[in-house]
Order: sequence, then C-alpha cells, then structure tokens
Amino acid sequence: MNNPAGDSQSRRHSLSDWLTLHELDPVTCRRILDAMTWEATSEPATHNSLNLGYEAIDPEIAWVRTVEAMRDFLPEQQSIIDDTFEKTVKIVVDQRDKPRKALTLDNGPSSYPTILYGYRGEPFDALVIAHEFAHALQIRASRGKFVPPIIREICAFLGEGALLSHTLRRDEMQYTHLVQAWREANHKYFGARRDHLQAALVREDAPYKYFWNYPIARSLAIQISDRCSQDWIWSVFQGERSVRGVLRELGFPGS
Repeated sequence: MNNPAGDSQSRRHSLSDWLTLHELDPVTCRRILDAMTWEATSEPATHNSLNLGYEAIDPEIAWVRTVEAMRDFLPEQQSIIDDTFEKTVKIVVDQRDKPRKALTLDNGPSSYPTILYGYRGEPFDALVIAHEFAHALQIRASRGKFVPPIIREICAFLGEGALLSHTLRRDEMQYTHLVQAWREANHKYFGARRDHLQAALVREDAPYKYFWNYPIARSLAIQISDRCSQDWIWSVFQGERSVRGVLRELGFPGS
C-alpha cells in the first residue's frame, strides 16, 4: 500500500471525488468491473496448503530477488532501480498476531521512501516486498508528481507480476507457491473487494475507501504486463499516464 502526503485526509472524500480524480464515471467503472477476468473456476489454495513444502527464505534474499525481477522487467531502468533499492529505508514490523500489512511512505521528491512491512517467511511476504518496492520505484520515477491511487497500485501490482515471471524462470518450485498466493489474492481483489466497489457505485456520496483502487488496478496491471512495451510501462511509473490513458492503450470500449 502506498501512503503519499495527503491521503491521511481521505475520510473527507467521497466516491464522486474518487471517480473525478481518475476521470471515471459509474458507467465506465461498472464496465471495467464487469469485464474483469479472474481465476474463479477453481478455489484458491488454503492458507495452510500455500505454506506446505515452501522453503522460507531470508528477507534479504527476498529483497535481492525482487530487485533482480525489476531489472529483468525494466532493464533500461537498472540505475534507478538499484539506487531506489540502496537508499530506500526498509523497516520490518513484527505483526505475527495481526493481519498482514505493509506501507510505503512518500517522503518527498528530495528524499527516498520508507517501507514498513512484516515478514513471516511465507509466500505472501515475497509478493508484499515486490509490491512495496514497486511503490518506492514509482515514487522515485515520478519525481514529486501527483499520481492518482489507481496508477500507483497498477505499478505495485506490476512489481508482483515481475517477481512471478522472474521466479518462474529461476525456481519453478518457488514459483508454484508464489502463484498460489497470488491467485488467493485474486479471489480477494476480484471477489469481495470488487463487489464492495460495485455496491458503492450506487451512492456517489459514499465515503472514500482506499481499497476501491485495488480491483481495477490489479486487472489493468495484468493486461499491461501482457500487452504493453517496456517504455510505455515505464511512463506509467513516471506518472505520465492517466487511468483514461491506460484504458485507451488497452483498447477498452468507450475510452
């Protein structure tokens, strides 16, 4: 999750504000939600089975693999990827008795981000690290430019996808566990959270919820990763693309 300056005031905002910020309207938003394709034909693995046979890795190794994955995904951006990794502050927070949470703090264009995350040695943790590092990279790439939440989360989910692709090439056993964790998350984002956003669309004065950004961002990130060039993807990290622009690039009807 990304938390730039100003998001602390989100309780004052409404669905109408969120739609306007992203150049969306309820009709377009419903079309995006209706068009989502996700792996709903089979139940995801249970939490316990995700960890069965999984060889936990040291968090430092998880970080190195994330950076390697981003270098593979965006090879022309290796210098900023390495710089962001080296200078971003990473703080492990012990949350073993609480739900898993992570946060990337935007400290302004003249500073580097701070990443707070928990680590339990589970498959989800590797995806969380990839997600938060992509947030940090987007913050550095956009150089203080305001980037709407859906675009921020697109970048973060692209980071998860980069790790999956990298792991598939390097370690098929590890990939099996990571992709199961990713599919379980799909059921959350494209299931309950999609439904919550769908229900909120009938009330434009509904109080803003940050999780509204996730279903649309995850769906668009999957399509971007499959269909867009590296240069175009980097322009998303730089904050040069709007949600409307992304929809146009993907050929979404009416965009």
